[in-house]
Amino acid sequence: MLANLTAPGAPFELVDATVRGTRCRVFKLAPQSLAELYPAARVHDSKVLAVLGEERVTYGEIFARAAGLAEHLRVVEGLQAGEFVGLVLANSPDWLVAFVAVSALGAVPVLVNSRGAPDEMDHGLASTHCRLVVADARRALRLGAVHERLPGVRGVAIEDAADALPAGWTRCDTKAALGEQPPAPVADRLPCVSAEPDAPAMVLFTSGTTGRAKGAVLSHRAVMTALWANQLSATMVGMRMAARYGMDLATLAARSPQACTLLVYPLFHTSGCHSVFLTNLLRGGRVVFMPRWSAEDALRLIAREKVTSLPGVPTMLWDLLHSPALAAAETSSLNNVSTGGQGLPANLVAAVQAAFPNVVMGTGYGLTETSGMVTLTVGEEFLENRHTVGKPVPTVEMRLVDEAGQAVAAGEPGEVCVRGASLFLGYCDGTDVDPSLDAGGWFRTGDVGILDAGGFLSIVDRRKDMVISAGENIYCAEVERALSMHPDVVEVAALGVPDERLGERLVAVVVPRAGSALAAGDLAGMLGPHVAAQLADYKVPREFRAMAETLPRNVMGKVLKAQLRQRLFGGAG
Repeated sequence: MLANLTAPGAPFELVDATVRGTRCRVFKLAPQSLAELYPAARVHDSKVLAVLGEERVTYGEIFARAAGLAEHLRVVEGLQAGEFVGLVLANSPDWLVAFVAVSALGAVPVLVNSRGAPDEMDHGLASTHCRLVVADARRALRLGAVHERLPGVRGVAIEDAADALPAGWTRCDTKAALGEQPPAPVADRLPCVSAEPDAPAMVLFTSGTTGRAKGAVLSHRAVMTALWANQLSATMVGMRMAARYGMDLATLAARSPQACTLLVYPLFHTSGCHSVFLTNLLRGGRVVFMPRWSAEDALRLIAREKVTSLPGVPTMLWDLLHSPALAAAETSSLNNVSTGGQGLPANLVAAVQAAFPNVVMGTGYGLTETSGMVTLTVGEEFLENRHTVGKPVPTVEMRLVDEAGQAVAAGEPGEVCVRGASLFLGYCDGTDVDPSLDAGGWFRTGDVGILDAGGFLSIVDRRKDMVISAGENIYCAEVERALSMHPDVVEVAALGVPDERLGERLVAVVVPRAGSALAAGDLAGMLGPHVAAQLADYKVPREFRAMAETLPRNVMGKVLKAQLRQRLFGGAG
């Protein structure tokens, strides 16, 4: 199936290309830049693209509102192609409008963590040299007079809320741009400024050993390669479903309702932006927003909107399965359930199959730096290899290496290294883009995996000190930095321990200052709010442990977390 879809003349034909000095496999027919997606998507103008509560916004309306915002950004703010623009908005149709407007102008959307504390958002804007920040009214108020803290940065609020804006902000009510006209003529004014394939397309944030968020700069070629890989995988799922019903893919597509995805991921993640928003934009699908996760609300939306695809983390799947509302819920529209970033326990797979017998299940592995998908496994292949995260997609090369950078044998653990057109350009380090690939074009992920004889990858450890809890990436160094700022904390270590529901539970181990109120008080009650004042809520440890003695360290002064975990939790993790 894969060979046929990627052969010469096929829709996903693969060809060789030299990308920044490295020979890569790319999709011959993929667009060259983000702006090229939008004219093609105009064939879906009358379809609903976004659903939030009772608000239903069509493709035509999204493009019309984006055209109005783009005009404001160009004429009033003087935005030019290539400039970086921070997006700080909650998941909403407004987020889509802002992304389309900025990228259609040839500027670079910087997807700032809108759930972060103001200091985190400031860092995201400053480290990427944003000249503008586009926000909803609530986050504009949180950011306040950003131009005073970050000279040269101007703010644009795009919500029609009545709240007075902070100093230095302008307002652009994108809904008012529609007026009484049909949306299509307004949408026709949307500029579509093409960019070179290897020019920056967007910036998403990851984190490194310093604990500070780093902006990973993705090129247009990287984004388009990742999107076409998503489309290829979706086509393969569709072909398997068509075969199940005894028909070809075209017949199945003609008889199927509009694809509809329940959006549970933040749009500032690759899972939300690439795998849900942009993928649905390509195929004329619908995105249903969930402002806050609730199993009961999810089941209600699946029934009301006829949701066909549910990407989520294992925690969410467990919540659905344990919900009292499941028995009476109408979920027959679901045909795909997928997850990533964490292994799926065998009992969860069995439970999902029992509750949703008609769905195709799948999982995968990817990183921000790879524009998302690196490996994938779906359907029967997934069920037969459920302990793995699948095989590399056809545009990605992979090898596993030891500490010296030498390839390891099949079945032996090694650091996962990847190469391909979907790799990022580098990190914004505050002054420039810092290339992070070696001379051969390889990126060392920091994750330890095992490749079996069949080419399936299993992730067994993380060299990067990161905890994945309820699908959220939490970097321990960042949490430790926040806790260390408390005057009564002498030492601190953050680590993850296995948790059946969350995947991993974030635990903070602290050595309080002797005789302090912290030493005799409620750790969670005192330290939880301290962390929450600096970081996003999901980064607040679920559990705090106190130690009277110093933390175990090696000769280099690094905390021996494995030894600490063994001492406190009996080796869990």
